[in-house]
Amino acid sequence: MKRRAYGKGLVILVTTLFFSLTMLPAIGTLKPITFQNREFEKERVSLQNYELPPPIPVNMTLEESIFRRCSIRVFSDDPVTDEELSTVLWAAYGYINEEKRTVHGIEGIYAARIYVLKEDAVYIYDPLNHSLIFYKEGDYRGRVAQYEAPIQLGIVWDKNKSSNENYAAAEIGEIGQNIYFMANALDLGTVTTVGFTLSRIGLPSNEVAKIIMPLGHPKYPYNFVYRPLVLSPLPRIQYSNMSLTTAIEERRETDSFEGELTKQEKTQVIWSTYGYSYFLDKTEDEFFYHINRHRTVPSAHGYYPLRIYAITESGIYRYIPNIYDPIYGILPLAFLPIPMPVFTFMMKVKGGDYREEIAQASLPSIASAPLSIISVLDIERTRPKNFDDFSGEEYRWLWYYEAGASAYNVLLEATAWNLSANVFPITNKEAILSVLGLDGNDFDPLFIVPVGK
Repeated sequence: MKRRAYGKGLVILVTTLFFSLTMLPAIGTLKPITFQNREFEKERVSLQNYELPPPIPVNMTLEESIFRRCSIRVFSDDPVTDEELSTVLWAAYGYINEEKRTVHGIEGIYAARIYVLKEDAVYIYDPLNHSLIFYKEGDYRGRVAQYEAPIQLGIVWDKNKSSNENYAAAEIGEIGQNIYFMANALDLGTVTTVGFTLSRIGLPSNEVAKIIMPLGHPKYPYNFVYRPLVLSPLPRIQYSNMSLTTAIEERRETDSFEGELTKQEKTQVIWSTYGYSYFLDKTEDEFFYHINRHRTVPSAHGYYPLRIYAITESGIYRYIPNIYDPIYGILPLAFLPIPMPVFTFMMKVKGGDYREEIAQASLPSIASAPLSIISVLDIERTRPKNFDDFSGEEYRWLWYYEAGASAYNVLLEATAWNLSANVFPITNKEAILSVLGLDGNDFDPLFIVPVGK
């Protein structure tokens, strides 16, 4: 009896010992490193640090890059190469040297962050090391995107770096321009879309999603035709000798301005703010509408509510990109099914030298600038009848985005013509409105961009 009990006890002891040893890894007290575990850890480490190759130099002239700026919404399944992604990200927010970035920070502050959504995971672009940092595993592209593409770029405002939403939006507008320019030059495409869905990846509390830009190869190859059809007393836009990459790298900024500008130089930089392309876009498209002639910047819902004023020694002028534009409610020229002529000119508002008054509302040193460009929001044009109303203060950042994109174009175009420029906030909006003869209930001055030698 005792022997039988002893035998049973021995069997129980051995069985218990066996199962306890085999189950230890499952309950976490012992975790042997297996081949599969090593491979998993190796994969996790590779996700943490995604090194990007050097950017590709783009030799397309700056003006052609601006002519070709357009929005693409239908993409092929062709992948975006690491070299292409590297080039777009560098242009968007990279470093030129230890101190200078590819875009201008409003008041010297850089408050944006770019999330890169790929098939395998979400990454954060690290501009300093030009690499991608792993953020979250999984394919989130379909959860956030309005348009399907191999890559989705989500751009956010970091409130820890800037408390000014509008200035951060202007900076993001500059980033968006370089993404447009560089993507198109590489035969990729993109479009600016609403960004709130980016919150689905789980953003930190200090970050606010602003825009999402899909990135991929257009389903249909680009087909641009050079056809200016411009009727204007202004000189025709000319190609400079500077490439897109060089203009970004050599962007010339200054706080002091002097010299005189030729009529051609003035026309080049003013056109870059808000003008029309000299190209007709004959690219095949599946979208429910197609734009034949694009503008130098995008605009939310195609409203284009900014007014561009040019201040010179001889007076104040308003830039009219097309004679149809000031006529409120008319079908935008670009949407017409046939290519229409572009009637562009400068409309004189008042004569006399008002540069000193303009300078006192921003920065005294710009009083000597031979040309200062002021972007002013026409609030009425942000609430067209029977369309979305974006006139409220909560939407003002949209128009600062557009003004930032416009101002950045001036920085590049000025550089291409051996000029210098800068972007300054307006400290006294009432003074600017008074000089321009505008009502503060209907208009909001956004930025001053002085240009000189």
